This record gives sequence, structure tokens and C-alpha cells, in this order.
Amino acid sequence: MSTQTFSTFEAFFDSVQHANLRAMVRGPGGGNWVLTNLIFSKVGVQLGQASANAIVEGSSKLGGVSIFIPTHGSTTMSGNGKRFDDRSLLLAGPGDEFCLSATEAQRQWCSLFIANESLNAADGDAIVPLRANRGLLRLPVERVQRFRSVIEGLQSVVMQSPTAFASAMAQLTGEQKLVTEVRRVLAVPSPVDQSAGRHVVPREQIIRRSMDFVDQHNGEYLSVAQLAAAAGVSERTLRAAFEQYFGEAPVRFLRLRTLHQVRKALRCADPSVASVTDIATQFGVWQLGRFARDYRSLFSELPSATLRRQ
Repeated sequence: MSTQTFSTFEAFFDSVQHANLRAMVRGPGGGNWVLTNLIFSKVGVQLGQASANAIVEGSSKLGGVSIFIPTHGSTTMSGNGKRFDDRSLLLAGPGDEFCLSATEAQRQWCSLFIANESLNAADGDAIVPLRANRGLLRLPVERVQRFRSVIEGLQSVVMQSPTAFASAMAQLTGEQKLVTEVRRVLAVPSPVDQSAGRHVVPREQIIRRSMDFVDQHNGEYLSVAQLAAAAGVSERTLRAAFEQYFGEAPVRFLRLRTLHQVRKALRCADPSVASVTDIATQFGVWQLGRFARDYRSLFSELPSATLRRQ
């Protein structure tokens, strides 16, 4: 991971990796341009900030899809001639032309490039139909808010610990989490309940298949969609089975699993060389404030106290 501050917009746009760009500023000033690059195996992330009045036009990279989403100052930016708002993001397919413009105001954004093969079904993942339309999309607000929250959590981790994604485990978990969230935000909702007409899977079989999958992926980041796919049921059916058997929804079950995984790693770590942020990031924890509250509520101590006791 690298963060660079540029004094000229030419140097800044020369460093953008997810598209072939032609850029112009439309007025003087604008201060510094800041760009952070985070490269996983098949996913690239760029976090940027600037305040200059500018217009950018170009085409996205081949071999995958590109997503652009403002994280601060969204209403100062436009994509393909349409104003961004809290419900919108820009989606570009391989080689798609696009145009971004912004007024002279402080803003932050994230762009992602996801290789095509990463969006296809992977081990334990359901095949989710993704929307075919491109350009500036306005999606359900709760879906975009969740996606933006994930990106903001990633930004927070990068700012607090520049080495948080240095380990192979953090890299793998980060890519899995981003791909899962991209699939979720771009998924096309089914107009009918796909569980209708399916063979009814007994609750015991759902739980056994899910737990077998959890055991096979010990220490890895997992999503509810993966558990449902492993059990061969819809997420709604999985939730009903978990609530009946565990008394917890699967999302809560996975959150508890993560807290216990982090605690185990903290208890084994050397506090002279490891930090809570670095360890938590290895398990897909990016919202560190919420994590600390949940951890203290569950274990009656802060994660830093667990680490210091070693």
C-alpha cells in the first residue's frame, strides 16, 4: 500500500491505475492531490481526495469492472452528466467510456477495479446475477449505505495503520470482503422467491452443511451468502434455521465468530510487534470503533487490554 501527495494534477492523474484518463482543471488553486493505492490479487483500490474544479474523461481498464463512489462531498461531483447523491455510484464495464466532473470543494472518493473472474462464483459463493446496466446508477439507499460504510471502514484502517494489509492473511481477507460487498451492491433482486418449489432441506442438514463449511474455512472471512450457498438454501431459509437452532441470525453468528477469532489471535500475539488494528484487519474488521465496543461488551475488556496482557 502506498499514499502519495501530489502538488500538480498532472502527476496525480498519471498515477491513477483503473482507467485511461484525460483530465483538465477548470480553475486555479485546489491545493494538494492525495492518492492511496491498495492492491490485492485481483482487486485494486484507490482512495483519493482533492478540492480543485476539474473534469476527467476516459475509459476503464479491460478485464474487469470499475466502480467509483464518492465518500465525502458527493453532491459536488457528477458522473456522465448526472449529479451524484447518497444513493449513487458509477459502474463501468471493460473499456466503457465515462466522464467525472467536480466543483471546487473538498471531496473524497474510492475507485475499485475487480477482475471478471473474481465476480464469478468462487468456493462457497452463490452465483448472483449482476446488473447489466452501466453508468451512474441509483440503487436502494440501504444497499449503497452499507457499501459506503465498508469503504469508509477501509479508509479508516488505512489511515490508522498503513501496514494493516501487509500480511498475506489480511490481503486475502480484504479481497474476499470487497468482492462479497461488490456482489451485494450490484446484485439484481429477484422478482419472485427463488425458494418456491425447491426441495425442502431439513434444518439439521442446513446446520450441518453450514458448520462443515465453517470448519473447512477456519480463520477465513465468511459471509452469509457463502453459508447459504454451502447449505444449498436461500439466505432467508438459512436465517430461519439459525434462529431456531442457535437463537441467533447468521450475521450475528459470523460477527461473534470474528470476535472470538480476533481474541484468540490477540492472546497469542506479541504486543511489541503487533497492534490491535493489524490483527483485527486480518479477520475483515474495518469498522474499528464498532469492533472495540462489541469486543468490550462481549469480553468485558478492550482488545488492547487483551493484547497487553501477553
